[in-house]
Amino acid sequence: MAKIPFNVDAYTARLIGRENVSKLEGAVIELVKNTYDADASCCVLYFDEKENVLYLADNGCGMTTSIIQEHWMTIGRSSKKNTFISKRGRIQTGEKGIGRFALDRIADKCQMLTGTEENHKKLLWTVDWTSFSSGKNITEIGAELDETTLSFEQFLEGCTNYRVVNLIKKEWKQNGTIFKLTNLRDSWNDELLHTIRENLASLIPYELSSVYKIYCFGNTDTEEDAEVFSDLESFSYDYKIEFSVSDGQTINVKLWRNEYSFGNDEDTILKKVGLFEEKEYFHNTPIEKEYTFSQIVPGASEKLKNGLGTFSGVLYFAKRTQNKRDQERFYQKDITGRIDVRDTFGGIKLYRDNFRVRPYGDPKTSAYDWLQLARRKTGSPAGVASDGLWRVNADQMLGSIFISRVNVALPDQSNREGIVETPEFRLLQEFLKGILCILEKDRQYVCRILAADYEKDHPVKQIQDDINRKAEQQKKDKKKKDTDGTKHTESKSNKEQFSNKSVDPEDAKIALDAKDEQIEELENENKMLRVLATTGIVTNTYIHEFKTLSHRLSMKIVMAKEAIEKDQDMEEACNYINQANEIREDFNSWFQVTIEAVKKDKRRRKKTNIVPVILEAVDSWNKTLHSKHIEVIFKGDYQKEIYLRCFPYEIDTIISNLITNSTASFDKIRTKERNIYIEVKEENEYIRIDYSDTGAGLAPMYKKNPEKTLDVFETDRRDPTGQRIGTGMGLWIVNNTVKDYEGKIDLSKNIITETGYFITLFLKKTGEMRDV
Repeated sequence: MAKIPFNVDAYTARLIGRENVSKLEGAVIELVKNTYDADASCCVLYFDEKENVLYLADNGCGMTTSIIQEHWMTIGRSSKKNTFISKRGRIQTGEKGIGRFALDRIADKCQMLTGTEENHKKLLWTVDWTSFSSGKNITEIGAELDETTLSFEQFLEGCTNYRVVNLIKKEWKQNGTIFKLTNLRDSWNDELLHTIRENLASLIPYELSSVYKIYCFGNTDTEEDAEVFSDLESFSYDYKIEFSVSDGQTINVKLWRNEYSFGNDEDTILKKVGLFEEKEYFHNTPIEKEYTFSQIVPGASEKLKNGLGTFSGVLYFAKRTQNKRDQERFYQKDITGRIDVRDTFGGIKLYRDNFRVRPYGDPKTSAYDWLQLARRKTGSPAGVASDGLWRVNADQMLGSIFISRVNVALPDQSNREGIVETPEFRLLQEFLKGILCILEKDRQYVCRILAADYEKDHPVKQIQDDINRKAEQQKKDKKKKDTDGTKHTESKSNKEQFSNKSVDPEDAKIALDAKDEQIEELENENKMLRVLATTGIVTNTYIHEFKTLSHRLSMKIVMAKEAIEKDQDMEEACNYINQANEIREDFNSWFQVTIEAVKKDKRRRKKTNIVPVILEAVDSWNKTLHSKHIEVIFKGDYQKEIYLRCFPYEIDTIISNLITNSTASFDKIRTKERNIYIEVKEENEYIRIDYSDTGAGLAPMYKKNPEKTLDVFETDRRDPTGQRIGTGMGLWIVNNTVKDYEGKIDLSKNIITETGYFITLFLKKTGEMRDV
């Protein structure tokens, strides 16, 4: 039987090209990238408005007849697939062999003049893309290819802007390529040219501008006007962080602090706040550290880390606004007149082999914030000097991430509109957020120290206490005078003088009391939100158990119903009903450690013997965890009375969050002993709660600094791509609850132990423990 060859309709080939280069800006960038691959040092894009012609020229290596026939004219075949390093050592960006269809996206007709160093004659290639719509097979469509003696200057004959011709004469020798595109598909004008110029400005990183220049000419532009700069030299930033990753393991990081200026009193200030040893880091000397990948993204799969490969980047933080108070308390440099570069350089951009991978970081698009920094900021809106975790916002960041074609796990989408979202790509996103955490923690570390010093010199609380004291004293003096029958008289003029010059302490106290009541109400609401969050954490952690119990309960009820209806077997039905009732009891034990935590009798702050509260929680959790073979053991004196003026549900909140973490820890290690120990006792002015378990212990990233686990959203529970699957809120809730009781937390034992988790909580006893 004879073999019948496949053929392709010419229009299908055209569709493939349009699907892969769908946007005008993308088509232009695709062609400019080809000029870089050709080892050009100069690329010119010129729109002749008068003639409605677009030129694209480069002084690269040019093409020979064999290259045009074997590669340029063969769809899907590229000379860069196997040999992708140019003579100048550039890693070439193209490889799919369809970039030439970018010409079709721009115009109906195209002429190309190309030449090489070896051949004095040039080649003139001509194609009419409309012929691809004629219904013919691809093999019936052709382009004209002729040798010619035309020079590059002669090919540009008739163009309106003579400066373009002068640049070609100056920079072009025998080799290079010029495209002349006519019957343009889009309406080109100054506005479109400006948009393309902005896109090209960030097409290559600043470091390449010395070896590769791009010009974008209109009819009246000079060479200076047309040069596209990747100019960040004049950009003012507050923080800068550089990193490089070697083989997915070692990460070298450099961090620059550029936000602060302490003036002539710098030494005095830095000594006062305890930062004198770090003086050099406030003067353009970077803080250099080495990290492991697991320290940046805990729990990431080894396979994905290795697949991600080698890459690097540089990120800048630049705040958009500044108020007078922050400038004073943080010693910030004045940012008046700071240039806004967001429309051109804003966002975090991705470069492959020194060329932009669009659309990441494109202004005014959804891909501008491809790391979802705005969402991350919303989840943690804390101020930079607060106890919570401060996060950068999307419009405060810009920078460049450098990957290569050798990062094979990060392939381009076929339409040139981004990276295929592989698990490695999602790991890259998590890694970059981990790098940002280094910047964020350093800035917050410095600002917290400076803010604390500012508060000492501007003691708002002391002033408030002084007003309260004076108001109370004035109230007592007035009452005493009234009791003694002494009239309190004062002339009208004196009263007016007093009211004009000062605030009556009694009136001030009324206002302060009202404010304090509002704050207390908000604090109580916040505490209730913490316990509700704990309920959510517990429920989310054990959702699988809930589903299993629900399924088993349904099955037992159905089986009992069938036993009654079909077999009339009442004994078997009763057996199923009894089993269903046992499952119902399991449900009740879960409800006790979740919903019951906020029942009304626990929502009053009162003098409480916390031993029964803890014992009740231990009993509830033991009923809940028996199926997991986990036992909670109370080691203290059952009969001892230890009183604390507290909200009882906050004690439940502490216990529930700790036990939830321990349960997750037991899943990481195979051990027969799955025990949790709780002990409570009085120690000087504190009530001390010792908690420990026999689980896996802290992850290696927390061993040297276990206090890091107390930060909000801090978790080592991740999926293989490095994305968080734990809430990271449990210990943060515990820490904030302890702070409410002027307490402290000791995690030091975790540093010296290989397994097991140890935490000691100190809750300060108050002088008065009456009900409120």
